[in-house]
Amino acid sequence: MSLFRSEQMEYYNLVIPRESAWDVMNTLGYFDSVHIIDYDATLPQINRPFSNYVKRCDDVMQKIEQIEAEMRNFKIEKRYCPDVIDLLKKRNGSHKQFEELEQDICKVADDLEHQQQTLTSLQEKKNTIRENLEVLKNAVAFQNEDSEEASLLGFQKMVGVILKEDELRFKRIIFRITKGNIHVEIMDIQEHFIQQDRRSVQKCVFMLFYPCGDLTQKKILRVIDSFSCNKFDIPTSSEQHAQRITMLENQLIEADQLLHLTITQINKRLQDLVEVKYNCSWIEEMRILITKEKYLYMNLNMLNMTNSVFHGQIWLPQGQDQKIQQALRNLHGNDKQLPSGQIQEQQTQLTPPTYYKLNSFTYPFQEIVNTYGIPRYKEINPGLSTIITFPFLVGVMFGDVGHGLLLFVCGLYLTTEDARKSIFSGLIPMRYMILLIGFFACYNGLIYNDFLSIGLNLFGSCYNLVDGEYEIKEDCVYKFGIDPAWGSSSNQLTFMNSFKMKLAVIIGVTHMTFGIILKGFNTIHFNNYIDFFCEFIPQFLLLICSFGYMDFLLFLKWCTKFEDTKDAPSVITTMIDMVLRPFDVPEKPLFESGEQQRSIQLLLLTIIAFCIPVMLITKPLIFSLNKKNHPYQQIPSQIPDDDANPEQLQNDMQKDQSQPHSKVSIQQHNEHDDIGELIVHQSIETIEFVLGSVSNTASYLRLWALSLAHSQLAEVFFSMTIASHIGEGGFFGTIGSIVQFPGFALATFGVLMCMDLMECFLHALRLQWVEFQSKFYKADGYMFKAYSFTNIKSNEQDD
Repeated sequence: MSLFRSEQMEYYNLVIPRESAWDVMNTLGYFDSVHIIDYDATLPQINRPFSNYVKRCDDVMQKIEQIEAEMRNFKIEKRYCPDVIDLLKKRNGSHKQFEELEQDICKVADDLEHQQQTLTSLQEKKNTIRENLEVLKNAVAFQNEDSEEASLLGFQKMVGVILKEDELRFKRIIFRITKGNIHVEIMDIQEHFIQQDRRSVQKCVFMLFYPCGDLTQKKILRVIDSFSCNKFDIPTSSEQHAQRITMLENQLIEADQLLHLTITQINKRLQDLVEVKYNCSWIEEMRILITKEKYLYMNLNMLNMTNSVFHGQIWLPQGQDQKIQQALRNLHGNDKQLPSGQIQEQQTQLTPPTYYKLNSFTYPFQEIVNTYGIPRYKEINPGLSTIITFPFLVGVMFGDVGHGLLLFVCGLYLTTEDARKSIFSGLIPMRYMILLIGFFACYNGLIYNDFLSIGLNLFGSCYNLVDGEYEIKEDCVYKFGIDPAWGSSSNQLTFMNSFKMKLAVIIGVTHMTFGIILKGFNTIHFNNYIDFFCEFIPQFLLLICSFGYMDFLLFLKWCTKFEDTKDAPSVITTMIDMVLRPFDVPEKPLFESGEQQRSIQLLLLTIIAFCIPVMLITKPLIFSLNKKNHPYQQIPSQIPDDDANPEQLQNDMQKDQSQPHSKVSIQQHNEHDDIGELIVHQSIETIEFVLGSVSNTASYLRLWALSLAHSQLAEVFFSMTIASHIGEGGFFGTIGSIVQFPGFALATFGVLMCMDLMECFLHALRLQWVEFQSKFYKADGYMFKAYSFTNIKSNEQDD
């Protein structure tokens, strides 16, 4: 029952010699049971002993990311590690392992960077040759009569290549700086160019004719430089022109060959990095090992180093100390000269962390609880009851056999291996919750007798249709759920509203009563008998005598057969008269006599009136009497050991101050320092509970409202699409149903299976957090964070 209450924790002092620090931390990392306490949470990471190693790990991780980015550019996929712990055990090294990994990765990264620079320079060279070649090939088109005329008139010309996307902007700027005294010719290059970032872009050749002048030429050159354009010279003679083209074509062939050779070498080098050796690619193996080194040194930095010895405090689940001590003794094998670490149990008043053993089934339900707040150490964990209550509450609002079956099948699919490779892989952690929600939706749908807004006649009706009116069969009770005859009755909606509203109140009072009972178990477990008698007993009696009595009246009315429905008393009226007219005999009693009902209700009112002052006054009164009898008694926040030296006491006090959750260690009945604060606190608690009993009960009516909305939406979608065609029958009815079915399916999936399910989920969260957990749940604990190499797996998956 580790999920009912958190695991028993023990407090230990960890001592590690510096020369064995890496080995000890490496050994502890394979245990999923060590919670390391930071000796000074306010100390910056840069001031810790191994901050340099952490920074080096970050630098190496950047190089790995650069290598992986290059692999993505070449569309090379790596193989992830299926079992990180198995890999770490196979590659288990020493404290010198990081230097070896750093050298290997840096060498690979530098080689790839050098090859990438070569590839970039070759690509730029090829682009320049191609641009020059395109300029020469298109120069003939520019050598027309106008250009010859321009040269005769003393105009100069300039030729180059520019990006196609910059063409209009280039023309506009050139026109402005020359004040229109320029002629621009543009010709597109059909084949695209490959840029440094491997983008494919289109370019065009430009030729400018402008008046002679150094100032104009300098302005034009400045614009060309701002656009990163290449400009080229055109040979004057046709013979030189042909020779230049031949030379450039040969250079282009050589550049292509070198470029292809470089790409092949880079691709081969990257392929070597994805070779599988330990069930994963080499680059992924390096990534996991470097992540492990960083994780190890960051946790080692949480210990205090004094004279080449690391001191620290850890929490261990009960029973784990023997395993860790044995592992530390066997750390160096038969070499007794090498020192190893040791753990020593200590007494402390610090509040232990909260630790539960979770699995894939309990994880999503515990996350619902943890989102509200971490359970206090050893208090009852709402996560255990949430496994049933939360899916059930969603199922009450989502009650429909058809929709529940769809959810149930979806949950079954998510439990298969095929789901891990589909687009629904993100829902896999929630698979068991979806499965239970679908089950309870089917269950409640059977109670409502609702299958996609159609009633099911599973056990035969207890009503006979006589002359258009229903008559109940004698001594007939429908076996399970709502009789299908109500589905075709004129007051079907009124009846279902009344039934679901009463059912919601019954579920709500039962849920809240269960929460108060859990509070009683908590007070007994912590030996807090003041809260047991001054809070739990009055709260339990108040709720049972008020809304519990109302639920009893509902069941009593359901079990009573009235000759005429007009003679049936109203439960709401009875509850109102119980408060406003307590001494009057009820006109329509639910008991055998009105006097008996009045006596019972007076007794319940007396108990309620007695419980309120007990909650309000008793606890402050007891606290005040204890303070008068023991005026100088104080409970220290930490009890020192008899053998502890002053330095150790001082360190313990510093740890107590630095511990963020040490305030929880004070007993619950000593949380208030003076009587005034306790009176104010108890007044707020009493008012909140009394008013909350009414508001929280009314809040459970959302079960009725959401269930009604779900059934009505399903009925509207069915009646507006395929209902009329199904009723018509025949060939045309079948065709019409087939045509309208996609609309019915889309509306059902989009509105009911997605939007309405999310709405039901959120409302159930509200009932779970506010109405239920507020009755007993403190939620002021802090989570047990195990120092374990299994955390590396989750980090790798996040990346």
